[in-house]
Amino acid sequence: MNPRKVCKSPIRCSAAELVASRFRQIHLDFHTSEHIPDVGAAFDPDMFADTLAEARVNWITLFAKCHHGLSYYPTRVGTMHPALTFDLLGEQIEACRKRGIVTPAYLSVRVDEHNAHVRPERIGRLKDGKLWRGAEPLQAGWYNLCMNNPDYVDELATQAEEVLKWYDVEGIFFDMCYNPDPGCYCPRCFDSMKKLGLDFASDEDHRKFEFLLTRDYTKRLAKVIRGIRKNATIFFNGRMRPDMRQELDVFSHIEIEALPTGGWGYAFFPIHVRYGRMMNKPVQGMTARFHKSWADFGGLKTKDQLMYEAGTILAANAVVNVGDQCHPRGILDQGAYEVIGTSFKHVEACEPWCTKARPATEIGVMMLPDIPAAGAAAIPAGCTGGMKSSADGAGRMLLELKQQFDLIYPDTRLDAYKVVILPDQGQVSLATAKALAAFVKQGGVLIASHQASLLDGRFTCPGLPVSYIGANPFKPCYLEYGHIMGKGLPDSKFVLYGDSSLVKPSAGATAFGKLYSSYFNRTYEHFCSHFQTPYDKPMNNPVAVLKGRMAYIAPAIFTNYREHAYPVYKMLVARLLERLLPAPLVRTQAPSAMEISVNRQARPKRLVAHLVNFQPQRRHTNVEWIEDIYPVRDIALAVRTGKKPSAVYLAPDRIGLGYSMQGEYCNIVVPEVKAHAMVVLEGV
Repeated sequence: MNPRKVCKSPIRCSAAELVASRFRQIHLDFHTSEHIPDVGAAFDPDMFADTLAEARVNWITLFAKCHHGLSYYPTRVGTMHPALTFDLLGEQIEACRKRGIVTPAYLSVRVDEHNAHVRPERIGRLKDGKLWRGAEPLQAGWYNLCMNNPDYVDELATQAEEVLKWYDVEGIFFDMCYNPDPGCYCPRCFDSMKKLGLDFASDEDHRKFEFLLTRDYTKRLAKVIRGIRKNATIFFNGRMRPDMRQELDVFSHIEIEALPTGGWGYAFFPIHVRYGRMMNKPVQGMTARFHKSWADFGGLKTKDQLMYEAGTILAANAVVNVGDQCHPRGILDQGAYEVIGTSFKHVEACEPWCTKARPATEIGVMMLPDIPAAGAAAIPAGCTGGMKSSADGAGRMLLELKQQFDLIYPDTRLDAYKVVILPDQGQVSLATAKALAAFVKQGGVLIASHQASLLDGRFTCPGLPVSYIGANPFKPCYLEYGHIMGKGLPDSKFVLYGDSSLVKPSAGATAFGKLYSSYFNRTYEHFCSHFQTPYDKPMNNPVAVLKGRMAYIAPAIFTNYREHAYPVYKMLVARLLERLLPAPLVRTQAPSAMEISVNRQARPKRLVAHLVNFQPQRRHTNVEWIEDIYPVRDIALAVRTGKKPSAVYLAPDRIGLGYSMQGEYCNIVVPEVKAHAMVVLEGV
């Protein structure tokens, strides 16, 4: 069988421009077992493509090779699915071409079940010597291959070359490119690490080796692709994390896989996108149509739920991608595309107010590294990635407070921000310290908490209005806010479940609140009642300290908020921001769960405030979902425009809104927000 001849792609723009212009994307999984006997038997190219076109899809990632290690075209290097009798990939691409739908191709990397069975020596090994497999021996699960097999990388490169030359797809999506933690323990990795002088018994050396290995194979694959098509889209899934910046040379764009009901949760994307968009590449937000996670056949989100998820992605300046899985016979679920189509029609209508927009942010939450670095470009988190709880907690808190923020790096330029937050932990290099000092000197506000910049018993961030005494031995302890920081809260001593620091205010600083000890920490030797021991005595140490434009918070307030969601922690930060950022971009009276994100367009000049109404329901222990959304009405919204807008209206329907100016603020009452609404302020 020869590959089907497919017409050339009409796309001639850069990969970045292509991703940024396609707001309505589908990722069509097709992981199909070799035991399925009728693959593609009901495929109708016109019905397939018409279903996509009617749902307003303009990008679909199609499968060249799946996790089962089987291909869906007549490959000469891989293994075509034994039940497939025609070039399914070629026919899918050709049908989509006729309707102007972009078709990058998918190749599975570490997970290749067929390869694992025919070449078992390629399977990775875990630290305990067992084969690397995503399940117990008698349970369903994928084998994972070790990428320290050059002949397997050769296969991947040749297969990518086949797909690009035979079909002229717009690019390649490589999946399952994560690293095992701490690494692979197969004999080949032992030999390779030994040659490099790395310690096979060291977890950290394993992580270093896996990172080097990943850089090697991703660079090679990217070079092959760009040698055939310079403007190809390239993405290696599983690499998304704060320190991904080290690898951006092999990426055309950023994709954030975040299925809210599939284990990621509804807070994952809105937080992670705020460092993803700092990488100067277009961002795609990936959710899915499933009730749960991938391959949840018969599981389908409600229209309200998918509409909300699309709204959160648009609000963050990203394009929308919805995951689906095609039936083995080649049939798309018509009901799924009715749901997808409802949200995509809304997305399409919103595009004029989203294209080439940029976030209008005022606060930078700096992700600090654990180890001091010589320069400002220190990488946070390390090769195994993962966002720190402190940065995640700060993001969650600021979202709820309707503050406009980014998660930034130590070498990010600070002149675009009014406030920089150093949350809870991490080190400040000499270069970063100089940048922070210059930022404050030029009128910026700096807020640090707990042990941020603490090194050898002193804070290295210049100008913090405290000196460090030590870690608070009481955990939990208690917080008395006082009448200023406790404004609007009950007169109580609030428990702090986690860590805090004991500090002394510097001369001329204002201290707020007091830490209280408990009688004793709860242990097996001494405990009181069912939970923590109650408060005992005031300690001679403040909760927060303020001097000029510098503030310090003694508790690990952001980590505590992430772990315990106690609203009083958020209120402490809110009170500080009221004093230090008295005129924020947004003021509102809206539910804390509603996200309000403001973006700016230059041509035409305008601000666009996205209001996204989050109403989750918990009716099962494992799934947070949205059955239906009830409108929130009469939301008081004030946006600091600095001058009178030429027009204010709700997009995409262009419904005019009345407004009044009060100082620099444009005051609006938004009549109703169901899932997602955009308030447009023209000419500001």
